[in-house]
Parts: sequence; structure tokens; C-alpha cells
Amino acid sequence: MKIYFPSYYRKFKCIADKCKNSCCTGWEIDVDDLTMEKYRGLGGELGEEIRARVCADRVIEMCDDGRCPFLDDMGLCRIISAVGEGYISDICREHPRFYHRVGDKVFGGIGLSCEEAARIILSSDDYSEFIELEHNVEPPSETDFDTLTEVSFLFSLLSDKSIPYGDRIEAVRCRYDLPDVLEESAEWNRILSELEYLDESREGLISVDRIKPREDLADYYTRLLAYLIFRHVSVADNYDNLRTRVGFCLLLLAIFENMTADSENGLEIISDIARVISEEIEYSEDNTDSLIFEFECKI
Repeated sequence: MKIYFPSYYRKFKCIADKCKNSCCTGWEIDVDDLTMEKYRGLGGELGEEIRARVCADRVIEMCDDGRCPFLDDMGLCRIISAVGEGYISDICREHPRFYHRVGDKVFGGIGLSCEEAARIILSSDDYSEFIELEHNVEPPSETDFDTLTEVSFLFSLLSDKSIPYGDRIEAVRCRYDLPDVLEESAEWNRILSELEYLDESREGLISVDRIKPREDLADYYTRLLAYLIFRHVSVADNYDNLRTRVGFCLLLLAIFENMTADSENGLEIISDIARVISEEIEYSEDNTDSLIFEFECKI
């Protein structure tokens, strides 16, 4: 089927063993029905090992250190090496891609929790340009609410560099009559401290404070917000939900501004901070739902 991807999608390719933060470590790996059928019919020692590692709830049992048992010493997938990509689960094959449907169009993107995707997203200004590609995925469910007009407006506003960065962000907040998270930083920090973290040492790092955003990082901030809007606002099913999702995006932006306040100005460092935020909040359905609910209560 035809899917619309941001133009920067063409730049993405899994860097496999060169990745310092493998998606095959620390994550739950579900096995879809079709792949499970392939595993049942796979012979040899590998087939036996795979079947022994798949739990009753169709999740691969990870090693004690959190690594997938099918990673070799080079960080490459032994299943792909032995029998090909057709024998890995949908979640492994598609990550970090995501998909959603707006009206009669299906949109796809790459997620910020992947270090290579993060580098591409934070170094690309073509977030408002889309390319149409053929991709074999199950089409997501359709929503009746059309978010494209609002998303297009927001992209146009964010890309207008004749307006100072701070004024662009304030215009987004005012358009949807959203509270300024920095005026309630103590309350938001309490809420953030109560989230569930993959790495508990990050709890104190993910916070908001009244700080002045760094002008030298304004382009990074803008690209991050554009990505968040594309991923989280486009899936809104009504206007109120859209407002709360914009609020969620602005909260993550404020966290990003706070965590980069004293960092070195380099793409590797900046993108890794974004990846950590994504991994701990954006890629946790519970944390995302909890923060969106907080905005629902406030507006």
C-alpha cells in the first residue's frame, strides 16, 4: 500500500552492530501469529532454541542482562543471519517505524527512541515535506477527525524562522489555550517523578524548570517539536484530544530544553538526550497516557 513518509525517511537505514543502544536490548519483543507459525515449522537447533525461548504469552524470554538471546557477539541477529529477515517478528522488522491513518491517507515515520532515527530527525528541516512510498504493512484503523489542517498550520509556523523561536512556541501554546508548564514546574516535576522508568537513574534528569532556551539549539528544538506533533497530534480523534496532545508535545519539548541547557552543542549528544526522553516517556504507553490525562484535567 502507498504510505506518506517525511522526506527524511529516505535517509534511514538500521546501523545494526554500529548501534550503541540496540533496540534488541531492554525491550519486550512480541512474536506475531504469522512469525510464530514459521517458528513452529523451523527445523534444526535454531528452531528448537527459538521455540524454547518464546513464552506462553508470545514474548521472547530475554537474557539476564536484558539482551535478546538471538543477538550474536557483534550485535547482529542470528535469526536473520541464518534464515533471513522473513523469520523475525513484525515488531523487529518494522522498528523504529510507526504508522497512523488520517482520512484516506496512511502516514509513516521513524521513532525518536532509535539513535540513528534521532540523528536524522534532529538534523532535518524537511519535516513538512512528504514522499509517497510502497510499503507492506497492515493499514491502521481510520479516524473520522481530520488533523491535517492543524498539523499543516503548525508545521508552517514552526518553519518560519523570521519569527523568533520563543515566539513560535508561545504562538503554539496560545492557539490552543494551553497552560505554561514552566509556571507549574514544581507540579509537573512531581508528576514526572511518579512515572515508571526503564532506567530509574534517569528519573531526576527528566524534569522541567524555568530556564531560557538556548538560541544556538533552536533548530534542534523546532525539529523535535515537529516530530512530536507529527507522531502524537496527527492521531487525535477530536479537537479537545488534539489540544491535550499538543500540550503533551510542549511538555516533552520543555524537558528537552531543560536537559540540553548545559550540554555540549553536538548532534550526537543532543540526539542522545532526545532518545532518552523518547525511550522513557514517548515509548511507554502508560507514561504517555498519564501525561496526556494530566493535560485533560488542566484544560
